[in-house]
Amino acid sequence: MVFRASLEKKEEKERVRAELMRAALRLGAAHGFAGLGLREVAREGGIAPTSFYRHFADMEELGMAIIRELAGRTLRGWGERAAAAVNGAMLPALVDAMLGAVARDPELLRFMVAERTGAASGFRALLRAELSLLSGSLQAALAGDEPGRLQPWAADAAVALLFDGCVRALDAPATSLPSLRAALIAALERLLARAPVLDTQTEREVYP
Repeated sequence: MVFRASLEKKEEKERVRAELMRAALRLGAAHGFAGLGLREVAREGGIAPTSFYRHFADMEELGMAIIRELAGRTLRGWGERAAAAVNGAMLPALVDAMLGAVARDPELLRFMVAERTGAASGFRALLRAELSLLSGSLQAALAGDEPGRLQPWAADAAVALLFDGCVRALDAPATSLPSLRAALIAALERLLARAPVLDTQTEREVYP
């Protein structure tokens, strides 16, 4: 009975913690994360303000958790979907993963877009690290069995292009999403077709 009670208590704490992150995203989508106070987030999450501190030290720690646990998982999912694609379908799979995330979780994507260039340096740095991991996944997936290797800056440019597409998708009407998808895939194809690879024998960039 003691073990069961402890497990239920842990599960409840995790549920409340997750709800606080979601509450912050809901409120932040309307008012901006920077202007939120822990009292209103606690109220939106259905707990007393004093109980907030059982889960996060402050709003900054809550924001960092959103980036690590929610944004990071989303970006890793994009990379995994692209890496699993076959027969030249990697770029469409990557774009579809992004558009799917926008449709499923627009509040999270709005947070990511805002904090990527927001005032909080810690948020910017952590998001930059997560985007760098996506860039690395893209670089590895594109390299495949080729003797040359896509340069990191080219993979970074592809991720930036994808993220810009995310910004456009957030406010685009549903009817325009197919054309946005096609334009984004075409832009990624053009970028990567012109990007140099690194010749592993000479360590020099080679252009197509």
